[in-house]
Amino acid sequence: MLELPHTVVGATIATKIPNPLISLPLAFLSHFLLDLIPHWNPSLYSETKKFGKPTQRSTQFVVLDTILSLGVGFFIASRALPNINQAIIIVLACFTSVVADVVEGFYFFLGIRTKFLENFIKFQHRYQGKAPIIPGIIIQVVVIFVSFLLITNY
Repeated sequence: MLELPHTVVGATIATKIPNPLISLPLAFLSHFLLDLIPHWNPSLYSETKKFGKPTQRSTQFVVLDTILSLGVGFFIASRALPNINQAIIIVLACFTSVVADVVEGFYFFLGIRTKFLENFIKFQHRYQGKAPIIPGIIIQVVVIFVSFLLITNY
């Protein structure tokens, strides 16, 4: 799944469950649950197997997704202000919801090929719900939309 739905779901969890002892582990676990849902994302795994690294197009897409995720995550956190503690918890939940993909970034983008990372990448790849691009993007838009509804109490 793209980083944006992971980020928004993490923020939603922290918004609804302000206790970080509960919300942060749930945000982390949400990553793996969301990845089970059929979705589309750039095929970093296949491209790295074929070309030794992700293609430039996929890399650009990941950078755009990451920038958008950071912006949306900080925007959602800013809505908690002036409660700085809650805003920090939301930012941390956004991060914990994507940390598994951040770890993968060391493998795909920095070329760090440790046995741990290789095993982690294989685990993540094995449990990805894959879908064609159009339905795969639509599913992620629905996840984001439902999350925003929950954040705004609709």
